[in-house]
Amino acid sequence: MTRKSPGSIRFKMRLQRVLKKYGGRIFLYFSGVVVLVILAAWIFPPLKYYFTDIFRVREFQIQNVYYNNPAELQEALAPYLGKSYWEMNKKDIEKTAEAIPWVDSALVRALPGSRVTIVVQEKQPVALYRTVKGDVWIVDASGSRIAAFTPAFSYRNFPIIDCDEKELPFIVGKLEKMRTLDDGVFYTRLSELVARKANEKWVCFLRDTPWKIYVDPFGSFKNVRQFLRVEKFIKSRYDNVDYIDLSFRHEIVVKPE
Repeated sequence: MTRKSPGSIRFKMRLQRVLKKYGGRIFLYFSGVVVLVILAAWIFPPLKYYFTDIFRVREFQIQNVYYNNPAELQEALAPYLGKSYWEMNKKDIEKTAEAIPWVDSALVRALPGSRVTIVVQEKQPVALYRTVKGDVWIVDASGSRIAAFTPAFSYRNFPIIDCDEKELPFIVGKLEKMRTLDDGVFYTRLSELVARKANEKWVCFLRDTPWKIYVDPFGSFKNVRQFLRVEKFIKSRYDNVDYIDLSFRHEIVVKPE
């Protein structure tokens, strides 16, 4: 059982004395103000619209959107603008926000007034996927499309995957494993990954080198770790490299041009 401090006990006793002595007057004054406001709004109707207009929703403030375009969310929530705060259903607004593919969850935070804050948790982007038609989509850790790629946002640094879409969940799952290797150094340098068939090795291209790098997606990526350790040596030894094959179990194959 926690003991209350003497200060809090004294404050509570003083508050009780004040309420006992002046509580009736306070209630009477408050009731009088409410009645006066109601009468004023009845006698002078424009006041009614002034008081109700204070609580009309005029703005949605979107928070925690880092990768996508918040204007898309603003557009989806536009039908709620102009409604009174007291008529607003927070659950409906959250469901509307969560219907957008790249929104994982949304939470409405609002006090009576004209501004409503939406705290968004985006679906975690992992990579970009290039379709057969050449369209580029953002995909999450399950390989599902989140949204169309927009160069204006931060997805531009993600690797582009070129493969059959039905193989996308497997490839993205393996990429997640690759992100844990050596603090994700290979993953962050990866610019493009080509996988034509499910049972074939990947062809990877890094941002800072022109080499083709073959990777075995069914292994544990041990050779990827080894490659990162000997990369400087390879650059010092060979001027031009056609490809580097990391798909063998215990060796790295370097093929000069």
